[in-house]
Amino acid sequence: MGKFRSKLKRNGKGKTWSRGESATSNPTQMKHRMKAKSRFFQPNLSLAAATTTGLTMEAVHKHEQSQAFNAETTTVNDVAGSLRSFKLDDDDDGMSGSGTAPTGTAPTGTIKTFQTFASNYSGCSNTCFQKLVTSFRSSSALHKEMLAILSALTEIIRENGGGESSTEYFLLLMEQIEAATEERDIVAGVTLLAMGINSVPAPVLKKRFAQTADTMQRLLQRFMESTNQSVIRHVIGCLSVILRAQDYAAWSYSSTFQYFDAILAFSIHSQPKIRKAAQHAIALIIHGSCFMLPAIKSDDNEMDEAVEQPKVKHHPASSRVAKFCLAQFKPEVLANAQTTVLHTLELLKDTLYGFKTEDIRSVCEHLLSIMTAANVLVRTNCFQTLYSLFLKKSPNLNASLCAKLLAAIHEYRPDKSDIRQTIAWVTVLKEGHLHLATMQLDLCMQALPRLIDVCTTDLWLSDQKELVAGVSNCIKELLQDCVSRACATAEDAQCNRQSVSRIIASLHKMLNAPFGEISRFVILIFSFVFEACGKLFGSELTPPLMTICKRYDTQSAHRLQIEHTVISAIKALGPELVLTAIPLADGKGVMQLERSWLLPLLREGANGASLQFFKEKIVALAMDCQLKWKEFAEAKNNSSSHIYELLCCQLWGLFPGFCRQPRDPEYLRYLAPTLGAAVEKNPEFRPPIYDGLMELLGDNQSAECHQAIGQYAKNFLPRLFNIYTQKPNGTYEADQRKRVLEVIRLYISRAPADVQLELFENAQEQLAASALASFEYDAFFDINAAIVRVQTCKGIKAYFDKYMAPILRNDKSKLVAKDEQKLKKQQRKTYELLRELMTSELPSCQKFTRKNSIVLQQILLDSFNTSCNVCQASRLHCLKSLIDCHSNLAYNDQLVMKAIPEAVLNYKEFSNYKEQVAEQLIKSITQLYHDAGKINDFVDILTAGFAGDEMLVTNTILAFRAVLQQQGEHLTVATLEFVLQQVSVFLVQKSRKQAEAAIAFLITFIKVMPIPLVANHLEAIMRSLSAMTKDTKRYCRIQIGYLLKKLCIRFSPGELAGFVPGDDDVIHRRLKMIRKRTRRDLRKKQNLEAQEDSSDDELVSGLQEKSYTIDDMLADSDSDLPEDMDAKDEAGAAAAASKRSKNAKQQKSTYIREDPDEIVDLADLKSIGNVLTSGSAQTATPAQSQKTKAQLPNGGFKTADDGRLIISDKALRGQGGNDQSDDDSDSDASMAYGTVAKQPKVKRGMEDDSSDEDKLQQKLVPKRVRKGDDAMSMKSGKTTASSRYTAGGKGIHRQLTAGNSDAMSVKSGKSTSRPAGSEYGSKKAKGDMKKSGKLDPYAYIPLTRNNLNKRKRSMNSRKFKSVLRGAGAENGGAGGGRVSKKYK
Repeated sequence: MGKFRSKLKRNGKGKTWSRGESATSNPTQMKHRMKAKSRFFQPNLSLAAATTTGLTMEAVHKHEQSQAFNAETTTVNDVAGSLRSFKLDDDDDGMSGSGTAPTGTAPTGTIKTFQTFASNYSGCSNTCFQKLVTSFRSSSALHKEMLAILSALTEIIRENGGGESSTEYFLLLMEQIEAATEERDIVAGVTLLAMGINSVPAPVLKKRFAQTADTMQRLLQRFMESTNQSVIRHVIGCLSVILRAQDYAAWSYSSTFQYFDAILAFSIHSQPKIRKAAQHAIALIIHGSCFMLPAIKSDDNEMDEAVEQPKVKHHPASSRVAKFCLAQFKPEVLANAQTTVLHTLELLKDTLYGFKTEDIRSVCEHLLSIMTAANVLVRTNCFQTLYSLFLKKSPNLNASLCAKLLAAIHEYRPDKSDIRQTIAWVTVLKEGHLHLATMQLDLCMQALPRLIDVCTTDLWLSDQKELVAGVSNCIKELLQDCVSRACATAEDAQCNRQSVSRIIASLHKMLNAPFGEISRFVILIFSFVFEACGKLFGSELTPPLMTICKRYDTQSAHRLQIEHTVISAIKALGPELVLTAIPLADGKGVMQLERSWLLPLLREGANGASLQFFKEKIVALAMDCQLKWKEFAEAKNNSSSHIYELLCCQLWGLFPGFCRQPRDPEYLRYLAPTLGAAVEKNPEFRPPIYDGLMELLGDNQSAECHQAIGQYAKNFLPRLFNIYTQKPNGTYEADQRKRVLEVIRLYISRAPADVQLELFENAQEQLAASALASFEYDAFFDINAAIVRVQTCKGIKAYFDKYMAPILRNDKSKLVAKDEQKLKKQQRKTYELLRELMTSELPSCQKFTRKNSIVLQQILLDSFNTSCNVCQASRLHCLKSLIDCHSNLAYNDQLVMKAIPEAVLNYKEFSNYKEQVAEQLIKSITQLYHDAGKINDFVDILTAGFAGDEMLVTNTILAFRAVLQQQGEHLTVATLEFVLQQVSVFLVQKSRKQAEAAIAFLITFIKVMPIPLVANHLEAIMRSLSAMTKDTKRYCRIQIGYLLKKLCIRFSPGELAGFVPGDDDVIHRRLKMIRKRTRRDLRKKQNLEAQEDSSDDELVSGLQEKSYTIDDMLADSDSDLPEDMDAKDEAGAAAAASKRSKNAKQQKSTYIREDPDEIVDLADLKSIGNVLTSGSAQTATPAQSQKTKAQLPNGGFKTADDGRLIISDKALRGQGGNDQSDDDSDSDASMAYGTVAKQPKVKRGMEDDSSDEDKLQQKLVPKRVRKGDDAMSMKSGKTTASSRYTAGGKGIHRQLTAGNSDAMSVKSGKSTSRPAGSEYGSKKAKGDMKKSGKLDPYAYIPLTRNNLNKRKRSMNSRKFKSVLRGAGAENGGAGGGRVSKKYK
C-alpha cells in the first residue's frame, strides 16, 4: 500500500513573473483588487454590509419547502412537486410569473420577469420582448426608451382588460410610431415592433396592410439619409413581414409593388448591414410568402378542405427582381460600378431559383455575358450564383434550359493552372448535372460523358494535388447519383449503354496512360464505377479490372487501393466473372501462385455467387492442390508442401463467401456429399465449412435456402454430433468444438420436425448410456439441450421430469452424481438449460413455463439450500422469469418473499453478470411493492440485512441503492432519513467494501434526490466523510472525489467546506482543488465560446450556400434586435472582419497568363482563360520553394554549360565564398527592408548560374540583417544606394579583410585584422553576446588525447591560463566578459 502523500507542502516555486511583466501594473487576474475596489469607502459611509448575503426570495422559499412537510407521510415526490410549482405573484405591481391574463385569454407566450432588473419597471410577460427584458442595460439610452414605451403599453393593455397578445402590442406600437414626433421615440417604437411583428397573426397584417405599409414607407424616406442603420434595417424587416403575409390577390395592386420596390432599392446599398437586410427581406418575400408555403391545416376546420389552394411555382414579384438585376448588368455599370454588380449577384444567389423560367433564361444569359469581364470577383460570384441555382433543384429550371446552360458553361472553362476557379467550374457543372438527372435522366447521361472526358484527360493530369482531389470527388458524386440511377434497371441500362460505355472508356484510358499522383484517385474511382454499373456492364468493366489487377504488387504503394477496388468488383460483378477475367489457374489447370492474393479478397467480397461454380471450379482446384500437397509431403519437400497446404485451405476458405445469398441453393444436393466427406475426413477444412453452414442457416437467407439446407440435416448433424463428442487436444480444437455446438443449435432449428424428433430420441439414448459427469455425458447433455428447445411442450416436460428435476432436487437417483464436484457440474448445466427454457422466445418453451410454473416454483424454492454457488446466476434468472410470467402476482407472495434474501445475498458475488441479474430481480420486486403501495414495507424488509456479516451488509447497501435509483421519489422522508443514517454508520467502519458501497449509495442519493432534501443532510454527509478511517478513505479516494464533484455541482465548495471539521486537511484540500478546476474549466469554456463566435463570422471559402431551406431563412430573420444589445458579438465580428479584410487583400491577387511570342487580346472571348486567381505553375513554384528548405543547385558549386566546375582565383588563394559576397549581402539587406540596391554585374556566359545563386541568396538572407555601413533607413526618406566606391572583385579591387595577412589600412597603415572573438562584442554593453546563426561565444580550444595524461596535467594546465586571464575568469571578470562592478 503506497503512502498517501500530501500535495499541500511542496518546495516548488509559486507563480512567477513572465519575462518582461515584472513591472506591469495591470495583471490578468485581479480577483483581490476587484474585491477591494468593491468595498472601497463603504464601511465609512455604512452603505453596504461587510459581506455579501445569499438571502434571496428563492433561497427563502426553498428553505420553507424543505422544512414544511411531515416526515412520516410526505414523500420525496411531494417535495419535488412543491418546488416545481414555485412562483411569485404580486398583484400590486402587476408582475406575474405565470403570465396569465386577468380575462383568462392566454397570450402567445410568457416569461418570468421577476428574475430581471427590468421587472422593476415593466411587467410585460410576452415572449416576443424577452431579450429586451433579460438583456436590459441601464447604460443604453435606447434600452431605456424602449423599456419606457413597453411599460406604458403593458399598463394600457392591462387597464383595458387585454391579454398582452402580440396583436395588442402591434396595434399600440403602430399608434405610438404614427403619433411620435421625436426621432428617439420612433427608433424605440420601430425596434420594439421588429421584435414582435413576427408573432402577429396573418389576418391582422392583411387587415392593416395599407396603413402599416404606408407608415413603413414614410419611415424609409425619412431615415434614408440617416446615420442610424438599425432603424432602416428594422423598417425593412417589418415591411417584409407585412408583404409576406399578403395573399396572391394583393400582388395585383400597384401599391404592393411600390412597397416592394422600396425594399429592392436598398439591396445594392453601400452600407453592408442595410444591403444584407434588404437582400434577406427580398429572398424571404420571394420564397416565404404565405401562398408560396404549403398550407397548414387548421385544428378548428376553418379552412375548406374541398377547395385546394393552387400551388404557385413563382412569386409575382420575381419578374420585378429580374428586371432590376438585369438593369445593373448594363455595360456602363459593368465598366464603372463593378461593386454594384457584385451586390446584384449576391441578391441573385438567394432569389434566382424562385424566378419563372423565362426570367431564369434571361438572367443566365447576362451572367454568361459578364463572365467575360477581367474582374475575377465577378466571375467567381457568377459561378456561385449558378451553383446556388443548381443546388436548389427548382422546377422552374426545366431540363432543356438546364442542358443548354451546362453546354454554355463548358465554353467558360478557366485554365487548369488556376486551381480555385477550375474547382469552382467543375463543382458548378457537377451540381448542374445532378439537377438535370432529377429532371430528365436521359439528357443528363447524354451530357455527362463530355464532363467526364474533360476531367479525366485534362484536369486529372494537373500536378496540383488540390485540383486532382477536387475533380475526383466530383466524379465520385456523379457516379453515385447519376450513373447508378441510369443503371438501376436493365431497361435503363440498355437506354444509356452508349453513354455509360463512353464514361468507362474515358476512365479506362487513364489507367493505360502514364501518370503519377493520380493513380490512387483513379483506382479508387473505379471502385465507385463497379458499384454504380457493375451488375449490367460486366463486359465493359472486364478490361479495366484486368488492368488494375496487373498493377498489384505486395510492395506497391497503392496495394490497399487496389484491394479495395477489387473487392468492390467482386461484390458487383460476382466472383465468377472476376475469376473468369483473372483466372487462378493457367490453361493446364495449374494453380498460379502469383494470383493467390485474390483468395482473401474473394472470401470477403463474394455475395450472391453460384454454388455450382464453387463445386466445379474451386473445389476441383482445391482437390488438385491437396494432391500436390500430399505428393510434396511424401517427397519431404517441406516448402512446397506448406505452400500447397496453405493454398488448399484458402480455396476452401472461399466457401463462406459463396454461401452469402447464393443464386442456386438447390445445387446443395450435389455439394452436400462433398462437404460431408470434407468435414468427416479433413479436420483442416472444418472451420470454413462451419462458417459456410452458419451463413446458409442465418436469418438473412431466403426460405428456399433454409428448406434446401434442412433437407440434408441427416447428412450433416450426425457427423457434427460425432465431432462434438470427441475429446479435443489443445485450445484450437476446443474453440472449434464450441463452434460445432453453435452450428448444431442453429441447424436443429432449421431441420424438419421428424428429423428433430428422431435425433432427440437417439441423443437421449446416448445420454442414458453414458457415465455420470463424464466427458461423453456432458457432450450428450449439451446436444440434448440444443435439441430439447425445439421440441413440443410435452417433449420438454418429459425430458424435464426424467433428466432435470432429479438433479435440481438432488434426489438419490442413478441419474444424480454422488461426488460433490460432479454434482456441481450437473447442477450448473441443468440450471443453465432451465434458464434457457424459461427465457426462450419459442412458443413451446413459453407454453412449458406457463403450464408448469407451480412445479418450477416449488422446485426452485425447495432447492435453495441444496444448490451450489456456481449456479446462482441461473437460479436468479429462473426466479425473475417466474415473477414476470405471473400477471397478478401479489407483493407478499411466497415466491417474492423468498426471492428477496436470495437476490440480496448474491447481489455482488463472483461476477458482474450475477450482480446485474440480482439488480434486475430487486428492481422487479420493487416495482411489485410500488404497484401495491407498500414500498416502505419493502425497505423495512431490506433493513434486516444490516444485522448480517460484512458481505451481507455490503449487498444490502447496494440493494438500497437500486431501490433509491428506481423508486426513490415514492419513499417517505422518514424512511429515507433512517436508511441514510444506517449507511452513514457503515461509512465510518473499517471495512473497505462497506465504505465503498456506502459512497456509491451517497452518489446515487445526491443524483436522485431534490436539492432541499440533500441540503438537509449535507452536514451529516460531510461529517461522515471526514470521520472515515485513513485506510478506507485512501482506498475509496476516487469515489470520494467523484462524490465531492457532484456535491460541488449542486452546492458551492464554500458551503461544503463549512461542514468539514478544520482538522481534516484532505477534504479541505480536495474542495480547494475542485474549486480551482471548476473556475479553470469555466474560463476555458468561455474562451472556446468566444472563439466559436468569432469563427462563425468568418467567410467560408468555396461554393457554399447561406440558407438551404426557407425555414432556415425564416429563422435567420428573427434577429431583429438593437445593435447595442449584441455589442460583444459585434466586437468579435469586427475583429473577425478586420482579419478577413487583411487576408482578403493578400488573397485577392489576379494574374494574367501570357505568351512572350504573342500579344494578349483582352477583348477576345478566349482570353477569359488567361485571367487567373492564383499564379501559374511558373509563378507558384518560387513561392512554394520559399516554404521548403532551399537546396543549392549542383551542391552549391558553379558549373559551366558543359558541366565543368568553375573555381575563382579567390578560392585558389584560400578565401572561400563568393566574389561578390559583400555586394550580395548589402543588396540582400537592402532588399529585406524594401529598398532598391544596385545589383552586381556578372560575367558573360554565367548569367543563369549567377542569377539562380542570387535568387537563392535572397531567399536565405535573414530578414533582420542590419550592419553599421548599411544605407539609411526608410524613415529618412533616402535610398540605400550608396554613391561611394565599394571594394569587390580581383586584384586591386579585392577586399582588404582579415583574410589577407598583408592587408593594411590605406589611411593609418595599421592592420585591419581584429582580435579573435571581437565579432561577439556588443555595442550597448560590455562582455560577449550570442549571435544568431553563429557558435556560442566561447574559446574553442582543441582537446587531444595527450591532455588526459595525469603526469602531464600541470604542464597542460599552463596552456589555459592565458585564455582564462583574457576572459576575466581569474579576477572576477575585470579583463572581459560580464561587468563585475556595482552600479550605484
